[in-house]
Amino acid sequence: MGILDYKQIVSECFVAAKTELGKSWKSFKPYAEHEFRQFAENAEFLAHLKLAGTIENEELKARLEIQQLALKNVLLTMRGIGLVTAQNTVNAVLKIVGKAVSKVLEVALPV
Repeated sequence: MGILDYKQIVSECFVAAKTELGKSWKSFKPYAEHEFRQFAENAEFLAHLKLAGTIENEELKARLEIQQLALKNVLLTMRGIGLVTAQNTVNAVLKIVGKAVSKVLEVALPV
């Protein structure tokens, strides 16, 4: 089992977020770095629970949805961006994190 490369994950999330946020990106960057890293760490934690048999697929899905909502709420509060922009950013980050978790831990996140 490998180790997630958080620097790479956050870097890829930055590219996706910068695309979605456009001119607002500079004011978001410090917050986004922390939140994207936290999201990736939470996804890894949940994947480990799944691998250990502590949780099943349905609970993994439910807990991941909670993490997505938390990330979306953080993004929405940052400078009042719109709901569609926040959701598009969350979707982009989830794809990146999901791909990394699947590759390293061989657990598919329900996205």
